[in-house]
Amino acid sequence: MAKNKVNIKPAAKAATAPVLASSNTEKFSLKWKLALLLAVISFIVYANTLSNGFVYDDQSAITKNTIVAKGISAIPEILATPYRNGYWIVPNDTYRPLSLVLFAIEYQFLGKNPAGYHFVTILLYAACVVLLFLFFDSLFSRRKTAVAFIAALLFALHPIHTEVAANIKSCDELLCFLFAFLSLNVFLKYKDSGHIKHLILGSFCFLLALLAKETVISFYVVLLMVFLFYKNEDRKRSVSVSIGSAIAVLLFFGIRASVFSTYHINQFASIQLIDNGLVTPGLPLATRIASAFLILGYYIKLLFAPYPLIMDYSYDHIPFVTFTSPAAIASLAVYVFLIVFSIRRFLKDRKDPFAFCIFWFLITLSLYSNTFMLIAATLGERFLFFPSAGFCLLLALLISKWIIKDENNIATILKTPKLLAIIVPVSIILASLTINRNTEWTDNLTLYSADIKKAPRSVKLNYLLGMEYLNTAKEEKDPVKQRKGMSDGISYLSKSIALYPDYDDAQAELCGAYFRSGIYDSAEVHGKLSLNLNPLNPYTLNNMGGIAFMRKDYQSTISLCEKAISIKPGVVDMYTNVAASFLSLGRSDSGMIWLYKAMAVDPDYPTTYRFLTMAYQSANKPDSVRKYEAIAKRLGH
Repeated sequence: MAKNKVNIKPAAKAATAPVLASSNTEKFSLKWKLALLLAVISFIVYANTLSNGFVYDDQSAITKNTIVAKGISAIPEILATPYRNGYWIVPNDTYRPLSLVLFAIEYQFLGKNPAGYHFVTILLYAACVVLLFLFFDSLFSRRKTAVAFIAALLFALHPIHTEVAANIKSCDELLCFLFAFLSLNVFLKYKDSGHIKHLILGSFCFLLALLAKETVISFYVVLLMVFLFYKNEDRKRSVSVSIGSAIAVLLFFGIRASVFSTYHINQFASIQLIDNGLVTPGLPLATRIASAFLILGYYIKLLFAPYPLIMDYSYDHIPFVTFTSPAAIASLAVYVFLIVFSIRRFLKDRKDPFAFCIFWFLITLSLYSNTFMLIAATLGERFLFFPSAGFCLLLALLISKWIIKDENNIATILKTPKLLAIIVPVSIILASLTINRNTEWTDNLTLYSADIKKAPRSVKLNYLLGMEYLNTAKEEKDPVKQRKGMSDGISYLSKSIALYPDYDDAQAELCGAYFRSGIYDSAEVHGKLSLNLNPLNPYTLNNMGGIAFMRKDYQSTISLCEKAISIKPGVVDMYTNVAASFLSLGRSDSGMIWLYKAMAVDPDYPTTYRFLTMAYQSANKPDSVRKYEAIAKRLGH
């Protein structure tokens, strides 16, 4: 039995210097050939995303982010502001400037061309795979290169990563992973060389990982495990790595606190039920814990069977359960087994690789478990990006134990019939699932339409699909298709509030949809429901102002729309609604003042110029009429 045991140990020294040099040269060449192969494979499986557009929350990070749109000149502002500042300000925001810096640079050169962004994203993903392979290879002191390659290959092909690699916004996850593993690889160099430059560079890389996404803090525990237990031949250097990375953590949280204090967003924000049903008021604690373990079971299921994949798992897709649920009990049993099994192996051998893999998985998943604390998400495929690396290494080690055994020649290993009989079909299946899932990330309508079939009770998915139909209808020139889009949008929004009547955003959008459809009674009903849930919803206030205008209650329109503007001043049709009301009241001067305000908000909004044409007609100024009539025609084509 002992001969099959795999420990994480340094390689034995060669007998003579010439042999060592020859061996190292050969290993170096082979290592980089395998790394290049992994990069090519990673690029191939995600190459079809190059034809995809901007999808889902890409708009908040790129297409509708006012800071990112400034390009490279915005980098100092990005470094000094919260993550969502270019889109909206919320309490308890995050500080993830690194991905926004990347997007600003890309925006400078690519504008809103999604192909270029996807190309960069694929390159980042390939780099993550390569760094993972290099780390695994170094972790086993280059005695288990085949294991490192198989683990990285499984990671590269696993469909659970499609959300990260196909969704441009998730470059925050990619950059986080990239710099986390770059820091590990550099720290390993420091462990071997003792050069202080490697210690400083490794610490700086870990700071960059934190600046990409703060959740890498859980990976800090994995980093400590690596250098305090698994690669601890020089205790002084191991302690130095621990201190250097700790300084990076403290520096990050110091910067973050300073930025948050400037924007007064250090307070905690309540988690919305729409994002995580576990915050349901009155939900018994036992039910919450049982449901959390059921969700944890989903993570393991997705690693072994990554189908179906869904972009949103929020309320009400995953049901609440108690510990009478076989699935919840089974999930709890699996996690208890993993904890006990890994601890026992660790206590028996501090360098046991199987314990290391399980610890890796459990530690990096812990922040998302909804057990120690609730987060603003029920479950997310992106949350498995770090944990899946430990899972893939565990599978590779099991393959090594059962098939590779003590064989050290990687060329021979990779040609082993038993190994090929496992790796080839598994790789084909994983690659096929990944490539197919990439096509579902083509655009919002394709993604939401595909996923609603898998999660018909998802409140957010019904809302998002409804909104996409409404947005498409706005751009549609064919009246028949426009009415169909409005009808489909209203249908999915109605399903959303049927599942969750207190969904303010859905009520507000239904108000707007019915208003644009000319069904003012229904618009008013949903508008009132929206304002009962959120009296300060500016869009509902504006739509209610529009309803009042249609009923010739112009004073109410002015009051409601002015209130909406005070809450969200950058929406142009709020200004034109006020202006139209003043014009209808015969107060042309006041109407023109509001129309010029509208022009300042959006100089390309044709309605503004149509109203200005009417205003100057009333004022009997033909030159101005002709001027603004021409602009209205040019913009309204």
